Amino acid sequence: MMRRPKQQKARKSGRKRTSQRKKPARSSRDPLDDFIVAGARALNLAIDPAWMAAVRGHLKVTLGLGLKVAAFALPDEAEPAPVFEA
Repeated sequence: MMRRPKQQKARKSGRKRTSQRKKPARSSRDPLDDFIVAGARALNLAIDPAWMAAVRGHLKVTLGLGLKVAAFALPDEAEPAPVFEA
């Protein structure tokens, strides 16, 4: 009696082997890149690709500082700074 290879059995029964499926490749692109490009387009600015890393770095620092300011809890008695007019 001759045995069929396992692959032929799987194909004939209509089952797919999950071990042979390839996972989608992950993008190495930073999510901030899309934000930078959209902001530059909205402001009609041209950003040289050589400067993208510097712009991304500055944006990460700015967003990190914004998170710290937003996380700072103010007491209920806190009032906005007064406005002085001349």
